[in-house]
This record gives sequence, structure tokens and C-alpha cells, in this order.
Amino acid sequence: MMVAVVWSSFRKCAAFIVSAAILIAAVLACSLSNAGSNAAVTPVSTSAPSFTPAATTPIPPAASETATVIAIIDGDTIEVEIGGRSYRLRYIGMDTPERGDPFFSEATEVNRLLVEGQTALLVRDVSETDRYGRLLRYVYLPDGTFVNAELVRLGYAQVATFPPDVRHQELFLDLQRAAREAGRGIWAQSAGLESVPSLQATAPPETTAPAAGCDCSGNVYNCGAFQSQAEAQACFVYCLQVAGRDVHDLDGDGDGRACEALP
Repeated sequence: MMVAVVWSSFRKCAAFIVSAAILIAAVLACSLSNAGSNAAVTPVSTSAPSFTPAATTPIPPAASETATVIAIIDGDTIEVEIGGRSYRLRYIGMDTPERGDPFFSEATEVNRLLVEGQTALLVRDVSETDRYGRLLRYVYLPDGTFVNAELVRLGYAQVATFPPDVRHQELFLDLQRAAREAGRGIWAQSAGLESVPSLQATAPPETTAPAAGCDCSGNVYNCGAFQSQAEAQACFVYCLQVAGRDVHDLDGDGDGRACEALP
């Protein structure tokens, strides 16, 4: 009798275990089937698209004016058409190599590739035109590219700040610093930067004095920053040698003498 009871209990337990195993197997099969079905409908991407964003900030204000770029003059100057009239336009806040200087052709070509034939959004800072009658504008493209900043970022323009048009000076300086550290464009070794010390060594004594303190990276001084005409002249000549131009616009009449009103 006892044996029969034990045997009956064993059979019931075995049946339960088998039923549980079958149920678990069914659930797993269903889960795997659903997983396979979902994978077919919504595949998981294992790689994200890569791109190098341009200097697209800050966003142009709603007050921007629309123009069509009809000609490329050089790296920082274009001709635009607005309302059926053509205007010469100079980019604000930066300066590209002049004709005959290293990288003039490259900077002009990069500018052409960026804006030729494009519809552009023009934004004024404070000044309407420069002393040559050219429009002074920040230029944006429909895709958001900030052209002035992009030329600095790519290393084909140097920061050139002329007050009161200084809205984006800090952005430009940051982009120039990065371009210089990366050796892009005019900041590459082939740009002849290694020759600067020899130019300083052959300059007259008074032009080398401010070498350590005269910053030629942008327009950061006016005549009021100097104690004498000789001091201003030294900085003026030094920047001509280092940057190739009157960075601080100290020689307003172009006669070769800086800040002539100083003692």
C-alpha cells in the first residue's frame, strides 16, 4: 500500500515537471520569434553619421538682408546684387592675404567655393560702409554657414577688428587660435611664419622694442594706447613686418607715419 502511494505521488510530480518544462520552452520560442520579427522591422544602427560642422553660430537675426553674390573680388571682398543694384561688400572682422602675398589665391578660391552664386543673408554691425565705400557686413548662407567666421576657422583669414564693428570679435579670436594651433591655411609652416624672427633681427632698433608687448593678432590698440609717436610707430612697423599690414589702423592717412598727433 505504501509503495503504491509513493509511486502515485512520483508520477504526479514527474508530470508536473514535464508540463512546466514544455511551458517554459514555448514561452522562450515565442520570445525569440518576436525578437526576430522586431529586428526585421526596426533594425538597430551600429554607426552614427559623422560630419564636421562649419562655423555656423551665432544665428543671423531676422533683420538680415537678402542678396545674391555675383562676383568674387578676393578672399574677404565680394560683389553682391540687392534689389537690382550691385554693391562691393567687405566682410567684417577679418582680413585675408592681399594680392602678391602668400595664400592670396588660396583664400580667394576658398571664398569663391563658399559663396559664388549663392543667396546670402547680410547683417550689419554698426557701420554701413568703410572708407572705400564698400558695404560692411557679416555674411551667412542659407545652410547657416557664417562666412566671415568660416574663413577664419579654415585658416585663410586673420582677425582684423575695427571698432565699433566688434560684435563677434571673441568668436573670431577663438576660431583663429584653433586654426593657428592646428596649422591650417596661412598658419601652416609653409606660410613662412618661421621667417619672422629674421625680419625682426634686421629691423631698425626702434621697431623691435615692442616685440614682446605689441599684439599683431587683431586691432586691439588705438593711438591713445601709446605714450609717444615713436612708440606707436614702432608697433606700426613691427606689425607691418609680422602681419603684413597696418593691423591697428594707426596710419590713417597712409603716409607711413603712425599717430602723428602724439608727441
